[in-house]
Amino acid sequence: MLDGIGSVAAWAVFQRQGEALSARFAERRDNQADMARFRERAAAIGSVEELLRDRRSLGVVLEAFQLESEIDKRAVIRRLLTEDPADPRSFANRMVDRRYRELAAAFGGRGGPPLRDPALVERIVSGALANRFEKAAGEGNPGLREALYFRRVAPSVANLNQLMSDRALTAVARGALGLPEKFGLLSFEQQRRILEQRFPVAELQDPRAVGRLVQRYLNGLPAAAPTASDPRLALLSPASSAAGGLLGLVGRGLSVRA
Repeated sequence: MLDGIGSVAAWAVFQRQGEALSARFAERRDNQADMARFRERAAAIGSVEELLRDRRSLGVVLEAFQLESEIDKRAVIRRLLTEDPADPRSFANRMVDRRYRELAAAFGGRGGPPLRDPALVERIVSGALANRFEKAAGEGNPGLREALYFRRVAPSVANLNQLMSDRALTAVARGALGLPEKFGLLSFEQQRRILEQRFPVAELQDPRAVGRLVQRYLNGLPAAAPTASDPRLALLSPASSAAGGLLGLVGRGLSVRA
């Protein structure tokens, strides 16, 4: 999706036409089929153990929380889905990464059919599609997935601890501030002190401020190696990228000018 035009130029397109791109991506036949199957199976899954055995349904659940890489860690997932999320000793609450806590909060301690709540099913569908869209956007443009994720999640961040419990959010913040990669080698408290002084958490409620932070992050990324052919031709090819070519998503009316 937008492969080869560069992350900064692609970001400009997403700022203007991101909703159209996202909607067309969600309408792709493969995505529609996956989500229709998930909705149908969700109503029939009677227990956490049954969900764990249904790899395709479990994959959609984990995608919604950006945890798809954990799909083979069944013991971990079982604890996240069954332990009381209010228990400070639970596995999720002992993890730094907020994704585990979010999954546990959605499922933990319920008992019975884990996907009986239609609102939860639709939340999972929405989250999984958003994750797929951001991943597809970043396939040809380094940093773009993180940029889109930051734009989506940043308004829900109320304090520095929440920001620092998310590696992707922290990476964008570090890049926006021009901090070196070695920043990650500092202790948590050292990182926190620096970010307290330099990162404007309160401004994350302002979409324009979030956009400026993302722009600075993308501007600081190393330039991608140039391709031998005109990258704009790839946008017209049905075979380009996992998204099936940009024009397959938004039609001929899309402008790709930065």
